[in-house]
Amino acid sequence: MTSEISAAPPLLGSTLLALAQSHSERRPLPASSGSAAIDESALQGGFRYGEITSIAGTTGTGKTLLAYNAAASHLLAHASGEVAFVDTAGSFSPVRLRDVLLSRLKTQNERAGFVQTGYVYERTLSAADLGDEEIMQEANSTLDRVKVMRVFDLAGVAEAVGEVTAMIEKTSPTGDPRVDVPVIPEEPKEIGDSEDDSMDGDSIEIEPRAQNKPSTTASLVGMIIVDTMTNVVSSTISKNQLQGQALLASLMRSLNQLTTRHHVCAILTNAVVGMNASKNPGYKLRPEDHVSIFASTLGKPALGKAFTYLIDTSIFLSAVPKSQNDAVSAYGERIGPQKWRSAIILEVLKDRNGTREGRWTALEMVSDVKLVPC
Repeated sequence: MTSEISAAPPLLGSTLLALAQSHSERRPLPASSGSAAIDESALQGGFRYGEITSIAGTTGTGKTLLAYNAAASHLLAHASGEVAFVDTAGSFSPVRLRDVLLSRLKTQNERAGFVQTGYVYERTLSAADLGDEEIMQEANSTLDRVKVMRVFDLAGVAEAVGEVTAMIEKTSPTGDPRVDVPVIPEEPKEIGDSEDDSMDGDSIEIEPRAQNKPSTTASLVGMIIVDTMTNVVSSTISKNQLQGQALLASLMRSLNQLTTRHHVCAILTNAVVGMNASKNPGYKLRPEDHVSIFASTLGKPALGKAFTYLIDTSIFLSAVPKSQNDAVSAYGERIGPQKWRSAIILEVLKDRNGTREGRWTALEMVSDVKLVPC
């Protein structure tokens, strides 16, 4: 006697709505960029969890600084939260990240010493202010929750994403990066370097990264930063375009599943191409080659349209003259090199899940640790 095979019952719209609302309620608040001007004017709160954000800009425009401030926001907002930093160029600077943490901790400490009395904020004499040594110790201890993964190719980035996913799914059945659950300590395992891995296969073998320190609770990764995507993607595509595009699509699909299922904030830094205007008099600038709202700003994010379609938010950083005199020095007729001051323009080129597209703000870098409005 054979059992009859019937189609699965359809899902009700109310059921899907309840699931979507429950998923949204577990999402953490956006991670601050470290600048109120950016959070309010452009990003409407900061970097969203559950999304993939790309920050594109030339050298010196602050894309890595933005990523460091986002990491500092996550580490300071979640006492047990961790950040996975995937370093593809060997440019990760623990000293700079520590300085960013010091700046943010000092600001928090100063604000904690004031209380509001009516319309006035007064300094409290009994406030337990932290000294410089205590702030330094807290910044150094916070760095223990930053997992740096040095990779050399696109396959290595995919391995790192897979390790983070396996770590979260193993230690957190709820899928919430803010929840600590008991785990059994295990011995560290050696992981093969991706530099020697072969990229001939279609699939990538991924082995979970072991915990550095045995503990009774697991701190989950709630943010992953890849600095930078440009070199590993470009080198792979230059060798084999079809295989490179396939690896990129597979990686971004895995990263999208990680961010949406576990409310992880993913930040990818990217370079800029097309900064120099063509000297060919017959060349006409195509609309897709000019992405900025400012006519004098050339360039666009690297890695092409395919990469743009695979991310949720695209941020574009550019440098423009700060004043009229600076513009004359930069673009006017001059003899010899001229020094001119610049302002950093942050623009939101794409926002798949919101209304931030087209927003922008002007900034300048201070002490290489924070961005402030011009």
